[in-house]
Amino acid sequence: MLFLTGSRDTFQKVLDSARQTRALQSIEDELRSENTPSDDPQWRALDALRDRVGLQFTAALKEAFDQIVYPSINSALRATGTDLAFAGNQSGEATLRHTLEGAQKFTTKIDDDSFRTRAEARLFGSAEAKVVLWSDFKRAAAVNTNWPLHKLSAHDDLKADCLRRGLWREEGNHIRRGPFPPPVPEVVVRELSVQEDGDGTTYLKIEPLHAPLVVFETGDAEPTRASTPVPTPMRFEATALRYRFLAFDRADMVRDSAVKDWTAKLRLKYQLHHRGDHYEVELLALPKANSITLRYTTDGSSPTSVGTATYDGPFRVPATCRVVCAIAVSTEYGLSSETIRITIPQKGGTERPPIDLATPARWTQQTKLDDASAVWDTIVRLEQAGAVMAHDISLTAESTDGQQNVEYSGALDSGYDPVAVKAIAQKLQDIVSGGGLRMTIGSLAFPTGQALLDWLKATNQPFNVAKVSQAASAAVGLTAGK
Repeated sequence: MLFLTGSRDTFQKVLDSARQTRALQSIEDELRSENTPSDDPQWRALDALRDRVGLQFTAALKEAFDQIVYPSINSALRATGTDLAFAGNQSGEATLRHTLEGAQKFTTKIDDDSFRTRAEARLFGSAEAKVVLWSDFKRAAAVNTNWPLHKLSAHDDLKADCLRRGLWREEGNHIRRGPFPPPVPEVVVRELSVQEDGDGTTYLKIEPLHAPLVVFETGDAEPTRASTPVPTPMRFEATALRYRFLAFDRADMVRDSAVKDWTAKLRLKYQLHHRGDHYEVELLALPKANSITLRYTTDGSSPTSVGTATYDGPFRVPATCRVVCAIAVSTEYGLSSETIRITIPQKGGTERPPIDLATPARWTQQTKLDDASAVWDTIVRLEQAGAVMAHDISLTAESTDGQQNVEYSGALDSGYDPVAVKAIAQKLQDIVSGGGLRMTIGSLAFPTGQALLDWLKATNQPFNVAKVSQAASAAVGLTAGK
């Protein structure tokens, strides 16, 4: 609470001027009630009196209210002189703020470190206190007469700024102030894309956080500071089944991260060759790495059972076989691929679709779109197709002049629905203000095999059964005629 005051004698002048002002208002009301013409000399005399009394009134106010009293150190009241200058339509509130600012009782400098330092020293309870209940912090500011006045949002603005800069930390309803110990180094691994052909390489982005260096080992070997440095952290080629990463600071011998493991996902591909009087199956596990075993059956049973055949090269399908089941496993790392079921066409049988039309299907052929019109046409088709999910996507937006280039890559396990893909593409183009747009889709997941076939027909793509991945289904190939 503040008090604006002055001497009793000068305040009498304010009262006298106020009475004169009220009397002039009564005269004006009387002239209007009598419908006095506007050119009557009485109006000119009234205006002259009003100007003179108005000047007297402002002068009296200036003389009467020349002291502002405010709470100060140890709850004592302190007075300081103020000059209520009314010339130039100056705000009285601004004058008071300026006066209090000169007395260091009001501040507008709430965004510098000195304001934070004072807050920590006076509002945390004690100089040694590190944690305070936020409501207690604000209450202390309200009742502490040593604390300066400021705008209402100053405390919340200070809190938001300190949290953003890492100077404070929020712990429920409490605030903890620093300094804090250096953050522990860590390694963040993100999958950029997966090569579905060739060696099945997975491209990773390896980020060492809070440490400048990152090294790796393959397999189960424990990485140390003497391990191999990651050669290209922004696009690391992962061809092995398992990598282990370590981030560290060479200048600090105790600041090592926890070991970060990354394990590849096994994928199993196949080709069915017609050799005239028989069929031949060729299997391929990706990535092409050691310690992977391929197992298969030709009687429709699960290839995970004991005693199943081990693949060592293309094999001839028995004449009585209707479906081949296969799986890739790595017992060393406890990995296995999805089981695939390969339907074998039967002589004299009814032509059956090469895939199960009712179960979900993944089209693993990479979709590469090199201009904006092709990208947006594909997005529209995805929206029309419904429940199709895009996996391992990469988008690049480039300004017309080529001076701006923004990239996005994502490999969510659940994939990206059409709404998400559209939002990402739109945001990238907004950043560079139009220009070119490119997109690559690693694979597309369809709710059914029929939805996949419809997509291929609508986009004029040839069907290739080797590019289709489906989970095992008991309905596949079991009722084909002989």
